[in-house]
Amino acid sequence: MVKLSQPNLFSFSALAVASVLAASVLAVSGCDSGGDDGQTTSISGRGTTSSATGVPNSPSVPPSPTITRVSPQAFGQALAALETAVGPAFADLGKADTPDKLSAAFEQAATRTGTAKSDLALVTPPEAAEAGTTALLDALADLGDDLKSLSSDASNAELCTAASGVPRLSNLPSVTAVRNAAGTLAAVDPAYKIGAFLPAAQAEPNRQGSDGSLGGGRRGGSGELTIKNEQGGDDALIRLTNGSAVVREVYVRGGSETTVDAIPDGTLTAFYTSGKDWDAGAKKFTRDCAFQKFDDTLDYRTTSTQYTTYELTLYTVVGGNATTSDVPPDQFPS
Repeated sequence: MVKLSQPNLFSFSALAVASVLAASVLAVSGCDSGGDDGQTTSISGRGTTSSATGVPNSPSVPPSPTITRVSPQAFGQALAALETAVGPAFADLGKADTPDKLSAAFEQAATRTGTAKSDLALVTPPEAAEAGTTALLDALADLGDDLKSLSSDASNAELCTAASGVPRLSNLPSVTAVRNAAGTLAAVDPAYKIGAFLPAAQAEPNRQGSDGSLGGGRRGGSGELTIKNEQGGDDALIRLTNGSAVVREVYVRGGSETTVDAIPDGTLTAFYTSGKDWDAGAKKFTRDCAFQKFDDTLDYRTTSTQYTTYELTLYTVVGGNATTSDVPPDQFPS
């Protein structure tokens, strides 16, 4: 029997451990050679260590921006600047006395409103006024669109003077929205004032004149004039002129006729305007206005035995012998 010594046993054990470790290293290396998955692993001594490559760094999160709000005093000044910017344009609306002038005035007010709204949008209001400011900006945008629409209505002679144009504006939802936003801001701070440029709410007028001659002009002749408007939907005013002088003005309602006398001799031109809402002070219709003249003149002559009469029909008549032409509103005699 051969007996092994302890040193030989120790040496055998050490070799066995070394072989196992070597095999482990080879096994891991063999797995790694099968493909590069971005990881490397090494084994040494009593354990393993790992490292990873190709993993992107987490992006840094930028800090939230700081909102710089104006002071209450500065915000009140911004509202006052808006009022000053648009006020004159709205005041000019009340001066328009023809469709063209009214259309231009509405367009100017729309432009000023849009610019003022853009300027206010650059201001960051105090936090307490933020909701009211947002409502005001939205209302001003709608108001600008409505003013452009009114400009188109005036251009088409649906609105003819400020007497109807301003009341129409005063009742629009966008104007109400501006007033409501102004109330919201004033509730936050009474110094926040806006909206004085808006016209007060008012009903659209619907006035009529009475059939017959208006005051003024010339009398003293024997001529007569009958005006028939039985089939006309709108009232009308006939203005007889001799050159630049107004000889007679006659009002006739839609659906009626009237006759006037004492028309002096002369070669007269008959102009007429029709529409709705008669402004007696301005002697104009304020809505749906039209301006025309009869192409043929009226020749009034009186002798010791004869006088002249004419009949004008303000609607189309089969077999009629009179033609008319449109007249620009600013060329209609006054």
